[in-house]
Amino acid sequence: MKPTTEECLDAIVARISAMQAVQAVGISGGKSPLPEKGEGDIDVFIYCDELPSLADRQAVLLAPEGHAENAKVRVFEGGRWGSGDFMLINGVETWLMYFTLRETREDVDAILAGKWPDKLDNAYYPIGRLGMLSRITVLFDRSGFLQTLKNRLAVYPPELGKTLADHHLRMLGDTEDLNRAVTRRDALFYHFALDLALDHFLQALFAMNRCYFPSRKRTLQYIGGFQVKPENCEARLLQTLRLGGSGETVPQSYAVWESLTAELAGLYAAAGGGTQQAKEKSNE
Repeated sequence: MKPTTEECLDAIVARISAMQAVQAVGISGGKSPLPEKGEGDIDVFIYCDELPSLADRQAVLLAPEGHAENAKVRVFEGGRWGSGDFMLINGVETWLMYFTLRETREDVDAILAGKWPDKLDNAYYPIGRLGMLSRITVLFDRSGFLQTLKNRLAVYPPELGKTLADHHLRMLGDTEDLNRAVTRRDALFYHFALDLALDHFLQALFAMNRCYFPSRKRTLQYIGGFQVKPENCEARLLQTLRLGGSGETVPQSYAVWESLTAELAGLYAAAGGGTQQAKEKSNE
């Protein structure tokens, strides 16, 4: 009988964990992705004293027959996603991403200090890395590295929330491109400017609710559980997008957007320029 995806992954993780340099292995999401829920791949995060040799990594990819196909070592090297290997497990794209403990600790410290409040390289949200680490499923943890990180990130630092909210609300104040698009009734230009503004709105909103902004995926689900948000926030966000699809209704879209951003800024001001939770804590 052909092994299941989870069985295959367990065998591969066992091979990875046997390498002396590897201290911890975790996975974001589940071992068996559900395509119907938009889960398309498996991301395995591997934390090491130093990166294993290419020969050792290649040996991991040469798992027993049926475990992996199209295996490739070092598909990418360095950067925000570590050093990455690739394979197909029962047709599911699987990425093995190697990081050193030192660089991971340095990145976490910098992100918590508010060094990178914006997304980088047009795709990577530093704050999203904290969200991933706070929720990561630990598969192997030789010295407690991952559990220590999870414990550290379990409580969202109020100082980080204030830094991010201040930054993104300030950026929301720059409406030059949006106003130009509205004046011209240029739907494509409007969507370009709105997408940038939406990023700042969402990150400010998440910071005010002490939630690590994961990415633009499933944001409405998160917002649904927030206590601090503009009234009917989700519906008004969707209305902004819907009305922005035509030059004729761009002005109406922008009117909804202006009211949303003004209400968000008002909530922040009412909390004394900090997160609502920070205000509640100060009143205890």
